[in-house]
Amino acid sequence: MLLLVIISCNPHNTNENITPLVTGDESYSLTSGGIQSQNRWWEALNDPDLGSLIEESLTANLTLKQILARIEQIVAADKQAASFMFPELNAGVSVKEEWQADNKVENTYSTSLSLSWEIDVWGRISSAQKAAWHDIMATREELEAAALILSAGVADTYFQIVEQNLQLSLLDQQIKAGETFLELIELRFGYGESSVVDVYQQRQQLASTRSQVPVVKSRLRTLENRLQVQLGRSPGDLTMKVASEFPELPELPLAGIPVDLLQNRPDLRRIYNEMTAIDYRVAEAVADRFPKVQLGGSAGFTDGFSTSDRLINLLMQVVAPVIDWDRRSSEVRRQEAMFREELARYSESYLVAIEEVENALWQEKYQRDLLQALDDQIIIARSNLNETRNRYQQGLTDYLPVLTALQSLQRLERDILSGRRQLISIRILLHRSIGGTRLMARAESVESAKTNIYEGIVK
Repeated sequence: MLLLVIISCNPHNTNENITPLVTGDESYSLTSGGIQSQNRWWEALNDPDLGSLIEESLTANLTLKQILARIEQIVAADKQAASFMFPELNAGVSVKEEWQADNKVENTYSTSLSLSWEIDVWGRISSAQKAAWHDIMATREELEAAALILSAGVADTYFQIVEQNLQLSLLDQQIKAGETFLELIELRFGYGESSVVDVYQQRQQLASTRSQVPVVKSRLRTLENRLQVQLGRSPGDLTMKVASEFPELPELPLAGIPVDLLQNRPDLRRIYNEMTAIDYRVAEAVADRFPKVQLGGSAGFTDGFSTSDRLINLLMQVVAPVIDWDRRSSEVRRQEAMFREELARYSESYLVAIEEVENALWQEKYQRDLLQALDDQIIIARSNLNETRNRYQQGLTDYLPVLTALQSLQRLERDILSGRRQLISIRILLHRSIGGTRLMARAESVESAKTNIYEGIVK
């Protein structure tokens, strides 16, 4: 009866519904569209080449393989923690030989069995096992977060490569246009209709444009090497296929409300599981201060399992700490402090997640405004170049206004390309900020997760 009474006691109440110390607003300051995120968020970008590269990275990236190996380690630790819930049985066999004075050899065979079991009265062992399980789930979410970061990184690098290829094509067009201008000026110079200064100015402009090509090629090669590493390949392999143009971005994805981030973002889910694991370790540390009830037994048999020459012992003992010089209570305080630290980190990460979504929404809005302003500028710049060129050909002005208009137009053309790629990068950031979708298969229950924990990665 006493045992039943103390079993009903719970020295520490754990909480698996932990909420941040702060609360977010009811909605974001900007509406986020109405398109539900797809199973693979990058599919909204409508680029099959990008999709195949991301799928490859999710199976071949070495960072994900490191986390997968870490999951295997933690699963083994969870099995170790769970094993203490059950009795441990050990068996032994021994053979003894004795030589008598008359050179007679006598063999004695003996077997033994030993049983030990700690009754989990205060929930110490079960708390350790639950903490280990939440460690598994935290590492699973770490894998999910790494996959999300990787997919966003691959997409961003991919579109930077597309941008550099487009920049090379644009520079080739600008160089040809500069050469046409130079031929025109040299022709006019031959007829005495322009000065040598005009020729040198255009040559300098053409040389400046050509000098951009090595810079872009260097950046392109660096980005290709980075993408190879993200795919788990050796840098230097340039066989990948990329798009020849930027895709048209669809409507903004549905971001929901700030509190949805607690479930949608894998980094927040990871911190939540780490925090819950610490809470169970607090319960384990508290239970460790109470008496331990242990059952034990042993049986020994000589020359088989006959009724003679056997010894059976049964033991039940209660072991309670008397003087430990504050070791166990210090462990409780340490775990409680770790929990408070983790709760503060959870709350801060929640605020940062809201900030990232807000920033991405506003950045996309203002980036679109910037692109519209650049489009307006480039229309004016083209008109200005045509007008100054006509006036120069009529001998009404020198070449400097033409050169200034040409430089301005070519710079705007390059800026627009960069601005369009930056808009795509902001959209990628928004998908990452709202959590994307679950990229790796995640089991719904504890038991199914234990058996299928690697299913998504293997696929």
